[in-house]
Amino acid sequence: MKIFLIRHGETNKNIGNKLHERYDTESLNETGKGQITKTGKALQKYKISRIFCSKEIRAIKSANVLSDILNIPIIPIDGFEERNWGIYANRPWSEVKKVLEPLTLKERFLYEPPQGESWKTTEERLVDALNNSIRQANGENIAIVTHGSTIRILMPYLLGVSREESFKYDPDNASITEFKYEGSTFINIRVDDTSHLKDPH
Repeated sequence: MKIFLIRHGETNKNIGNKLHERYDTESLNETGKGQITKTGKALQKYKISRIFCSKEIRAIKSANVLSDILNIPIIPIDGFEERNWGIYANRPWSEVKKVLEPLTLKERFLYEPPQGESWKTTEERLVDALNNSIRQANGENIAIVTHGSTIRILMPYLLGVSREESFKYDPDNASITEFKYEGSTFINIRVDDTSHLKDPH
């Protein structure tokens, strides 16, 4: 079984380096639509049976594009939404960075922004959503359309490394991160692959 983690296509907030709010109304911009179309074409050579996706509009729109290209169903699923940053939503990442930088790794893991959720809570629901998707897949290849921070938080779990390793990952819009799943083991194939986006067609 293979799992393809896809970050949604570009949005205008991504360009402005602002944090999305929970259930944001913002969709893909024209660049984002083009990006995710190229991702869909790159996935055609794999026998993917279904697409699971975050319930955020930008993820659903991206999943719809992939669904049309691959001719497979999409399944919006609870839990794949990115971290809820509460009062920091719609603000630049630099504001949150100032709050987080003085904290230890453990403090960052447990820190809960006002009206938001902690890294710990986010990680728990993401792992639950991933395992739920794997159960539903019955050994077939799947794509999961989600968010950059979602993939970043999942990486230590998938790779079996410390949480601190998550800071190394910053998936690009419409990128492909691929794992082979055998029993209870995740085998990394590629991370943040955007080579398909360089295709002029």
